[in-house]
Order: sequence, then structure tokens, then C-alpha cells
Amino acid sequence: VVDDGTTPPLSETHLPPHVQQQYKVKIRRHESTIGLIGAKKTGGDAATGDLVTFFDCHVAPQKDWYKEFLGLIGQNYRRMVIPQITALDISTWKQVGEGGGMSKCYVTWDGDFKWGGPEDMYMGMLSGGLLGMSKRWWDESGGYDDQMLGWGGENIDQGVRMWVCGGENVGASQS
Repeated sequence: VVDDGTTPPLSETHLPPHVQQQYKVKIRRHESTIGLIGAKKTGGDAATGDLVTFFDCHVAPQKDWYKEFLGLIGQNYRRMVIPQITALDISTWKQVGEGGGMSKCYVTWDGDFKWGGPEDMYMGMLSGGLLGMSKRWWDESGGYDDQMLGWGGENIDQGVRMWVCGGENVGASQS
């Protein structure tokens, strides 16, 4: 968990030492706020597992979500997996309906962001805020751009950079 300069610190409010120990949570803290992408970069760089995954607060991973991620990344460690964005029941935090969400997007030559694309699993960029990749590929590709500290544009940067650097961006069938 990255604490991006909150006052008081998360370790005093939501993640005291006993919770950190019980759930094996590590906290990386910025003394002052540096922004969403800087915080994600800190977290990704500090990750010690085989998989680096980001889900923004509007994403509720469903049961066994990780199995497809691991399978797709296991086929190609240079693969970034993007889940579908689906509707959630805000009372239960459960997915409404069976899939049918969006994950594919693209940018037109005039810079307009659009949803959609071909029916195969490949995509040029991600929808932003939700992705999984191998820790090895995170490290080799540099993760998020360390000069992109705010919000916005990281989905374009990350998606295009993965593709240009020899990786793949693929959509998962569910989150």
C-alpha cells in the first residue's frame, strides 16, 4: 500500500501495525503527496511478487479473477492484461450481469479517446487504472513513467510503450 502523504498517515488510521502483520501489508509512504502515477510507480517498484496489479477504487475484482491474469501472463511474460470494466451494485460491490464490460480503447489521430475495437483479445492501449503484468516486465519496461506524476494519460503512455517495447496488451474476459 502506498500512502501518498495522507495526514494522519494510513499506518495510524486504517493500517496499524497489527493489521499490517495480520494481512502481510507493507506500506510505502511519501511524506508529501506526489500524485496518482508517482504513487503507483512507488508501489510497482516495491512489489516483491511475480505479478504487479493495479485496480482503481471503482474496480471490484470478482472471485478467481487472478487465474486468467496468471494464465495470460504465463504464456508471455511481456504481456499486460487489462480487465473489463463492468457495472457494479454499489450496495454489495458485486458485478451486475455476466461480463459484457469494456476494456478496449484507442486514440484517434486528432487525440480523441474512444472505446471499442476488434473482437480479438489484443488492444493498443488500456483503459487506465486497471492492469496486471509480470514483475519482470514491469522492471524491464520501467513501469510507469516517473515524470508522469498526476492523473491522466498514463493509459496511453503505458499501452503504447508496452507495444513499442515488444510486449502485448490483451483484454481479460472478466475482472
